[in-house]
Amino acid sequence: MDSVVVNGVRLGYERAGSGPAVVLVGGTGMPPVAWQLCGLREALVQAGFEVVTYAARGVAPSDAPAAPYTVDDLAADLAGLIEALELGPSVVVGYSLGSFTAELLARTRPDLVRAAVLLAGAGPLTGVLDAVLEAETELIATTGRLSPAFMRLQTLLSTLPPAVLRSDDAQVRTWLELLGAQEAVWTSTEGENGQSAASDRWLRDEHRMAALGQITAPVLVLAYEHDLYFPPSCGQIAADALPRGQFTQIPGAAHGGLLTHPGETTKAILAFLADLDLNQPGQGTGASPGGA
Repeated sequence: MDSVVVNGVRLGYERAGSGPAVVLVGGTGMPPVAWQLCGLREALVQAGFEVVTYAARGVAPSDAPAAPYTVDDLAADLAGLIEALELGPSVVVGYSLGSFTAELLARTRPDLVRAAVLLAGAGPLTGVLDAVLEAETELIATTGRLSPAFMRLQTLLSTLPPAVLRSDDAQVRTWLELLGAQEAVWTSTEGENGQSAASDRWLRDEHRMAALGQITAPVLVLAYEHDLYFPPSCGQIAADALPRGQFTQIPGAAHGGLLTHPGETTKAILAFLADLDLNQPGQGTGASPGGA
């Protein structure tokens, strides 16, 4: 990967295609290659976009500053990347933690965001996610890191749809093998702890839902039917709070729908982008950059 230093942090990135810029922002510990594995990057390139993927701070091969991180840090990194690559106003597509980053960038740097897609990461804090955040915080406080076995279990139960968890043991065991290599995605433990802290602080911010009303760009909120963390009801609340929000639900998928239902996800994103006049030069909103 190429790399660029923004905010004192070296970020690894890749560019593909030509046309209006789309930046893909990964979830917790998500390596850029995941966007290729799910097929979204190639579909966007074929649709006439320039696509940028990158490893957020803490994810290899990018730097991992000392924990904790905040979503403000991650959004500032994203803004710096867009500016360093001279992309101009871009479409920003974020998944899970990346959705938090995209949401904050759309609110605080409207000059850089033509439109946003929030995948599996919009809406109020649920009881299930509250319990997960509490468990992660306690593990880090008592052991200094997140247990690999705990993270494999948590990711497995949240990624796969209920029918697969109940009845498709072969697929479950295949996913367990894949998740066994999850530790390799982190630059260091600081990255894993840092991103966990960023999620916790963001989701417990009592003002963030009201702040959705400040986002002026068109936003697609995409939720998965069986997502335990961001169920469709929460996604609909977020979409309703956005001045130019749209909502789409992907049936049959859980939180990992980006990888388990890539075709449906890609189709929904391309349909949203097709309705936007992205072939015109991006002008942003004309608003001045705001504070977090």
